[in-house]
Amino acid sequence: MKGEISKDFVEGCRAILVDKDKNPKWEPRRLEDMKDSMVEQYFERVEREDDLKLPPRNNLPALGIAKL
Repeated sequence: MKGEISKDFVEGCRAILVDKDKNPKWEPRRLEDMKDSMVEQYFERVEREDDLKLPPRNNLPALGIAKL
C-alpha cells in the first residue's frame, strides 16, 4: 500500500463523518466478491524502507509503561 489511502477508507469516512448517513457504498459490495489480491496488497513488504526500530521497554519513559 505504501501510504496510499483506499477508496473504501475514504467512503467509510464520508458515510460516518461527512454525510453521517452510515450507508457506505463499498466496492466490492459483498465479502464474497473480494479477491485474494485485494487483501494481499495490505500485507506486502514495503521495499526501500528500513524496519521500524523500537527502543527496548526498559528505556521507555514512565508515561509509556502501562500500570497494571
